[in-house]
Amino acid sequence: MIQEDQVTEERARPETSRGHYLLEVFGILSFVLLVLLIGVELYGGMINFGDLWLVPILAVLAYLAADFLSGYVHFLADNFGSYDTPILGPNFIQPFREHHVDPKGIVGNDFVDANGNNSLASLPFMLVVWVVVPLETWYYGYLFGTFFLFVCLAAFLTNQFHKWAHIDIPPAFVGWLQERGVILSREHHDIHHESPYDTYYCITAGFWNPLLDRTRFFERAERLIRCSVPGTDPELRSEREGNLNG
Repeated sequence: MIQEDQVTEERARPETSRGHYLLEVFGILSFVLLVLLIGVELYGGMINFGDLWLVPILAVLAYLAADFLSGYVHFLADNFGSYDTPILGPNFIQPFREHHVDPKGIVGNDFVDANGNNSLASLPFMLVVWVVVPLETWYYGYLFGTFFLFVCLAAFLTNQFHKWAHIDIPPAFVGWLQERGVILSREHHDIHHESPYDTYYCITAGFWNPLLDRTRFFERAERLIRCSVPGTDPELRSEREGNLNG
């Protein structure tokens, strides 16, 4: 059963324990290792099949897919579940919701804290692809593997882009990318941080946000989920909570 908690839950998020921090370090190192292992197999596929011209196209499509995926995950974390949801509660739901209360808090996270959970979430999928999909010997496996690898890389960096969107004066190269819409910009992301935090969820680059906002995609998705899942409050979170800053 899905349970809803307000964004303003009062329990303070505990500091990252040493054990979890080490787990995040392990996750990042394992992520890098799997990227290399999958990359080596994809190189073998490149030798077998060629079609190098498809790689940049797949990279762009994967980046767009990762941006949409970041928005959907963000939407689910903001609107469903609670801090007590097993595994997801403390590692994804709580950070997303408390980020609304303290938007600048993410700026203090180092690289491991900012990106560790994303790497851990990617590992099971990457491991399955590396073990199961014949990346070197099956043409469509090669194409899928290339696309999948770029999605994982973009997803891994999403929270880093998100962090940079909250820095007042980002590094020059970051600002250059933000100004050109390659990664999430502060001005773009500020729209999400207007209560009741129910739009502009995509946080890799934000490409999809205007379209999804105009089509009320996430509002419709929330209504569909609430109508379909037994025991879920039929009202939208924003309807129940009103203006959280008011």
